[in-house]
Amino acid sequence: MRSFEERRALKAARRRADAEILATRLPSPRLAWRIGELVSEENRTSLARSLTDVVQAADERLLPTASPLDRPAVRECRPQLLALAARLYDQSLTVTPRGVLLTEQLLVDGSGPLYGHGDPAKLAAAAEHALTTLAGDDPH
Repeated sequence: MRSFEERRALKAARRRADAEILATRLPSPRLAWRIGELVSEENRTSLARSLTDVVQAADERLLPTASPLDRPAVRECRPQLLALAARLYDQSLTVTPRGVLLTEQLLVDGSGPLYGHGDPAKLAAAAEHALTTLAGDDPH
């Protein structure tokens, strides 16, 4: 029972830390633990792999699956999504925790531009925003 409560508390702490990291360009040093998790090689590789899996799943030569993935939008935004994955895969380049969180949100937000029948321009803009934020070039 205790480990369930600990996991729940950690999940809540991560959500609070993520919200603070997204809200400011200069997160508090007390969030160093979460920033370390976000920019870790393991997390970056996992996110990059998920992006390449999404691109592969949208291939028109494959039969559609039960996934709500917006396959036409993904095919149209393939270059942006693969550029985002490449940036994450390249461990010689630093990334910002905000950019990692934006990438994660892009992948997991079921109401976001990656899923449903949305607008490919919105998906392209979200991928580009995540990429520029990863690189630290985001003016926002």
